[in-house]
Amino acid sequence: MPAPMSALTISETRNLVLPLDTVLEALVHFDRGGSGLLTHGEVLQARIISGSKRGDGIDVALRNADSRIIEWHRFNFPAIAAAIISFCRAKRIPLPYAGVKSLTLSKEGITFRIENRVSVAKNSDRQTDLSGQPLRYAKGYEPHAIIPTSNTEALV
Repeated sequence: MPAPMSALTISETRNLVLPLDTVLEALVHFDRGGSGLLTHGEVLQARIISGSKRGDGIDVALRNADSRIIEWHRFNFPAIAAAIISFCRAKRIPLPYAGVKSLTLSKEGITFRIENRVSVAKNSDRQTDLSGQPLRYAKGYEPHAIIPTSNTEALV
């Protein structure tokens, strides 16, 4: 019977600090795929709101294209988080699917925090990656193609 393998635990914390302009761009990008509220006019201004009775979020001033009336629209944390995630995927910024995601408001913008913990079994003969897929190497980088030349150097 093989000995039980212990696991390595890897903890990762990412803080994406997004200025208000970038968050506003993410909201407009996300809104195009949803209700389209922000696409029906001209975005004039945005401000971060914290400690109000209606809750924390971002207020966006929008001039209606037809009536030219300026209206304020509130975006809450779930809408902001969804917009940031959608924006990051569209810009090919890698985000883990798993992990605890949270938002923090500040005067400078929004901090999108992702905390992730992965346990990996200690096994030097591993033939699969963390997702269970077979390991694949680029040509010339296979483990058998690496020739050690000294204790501190290897030629590939």
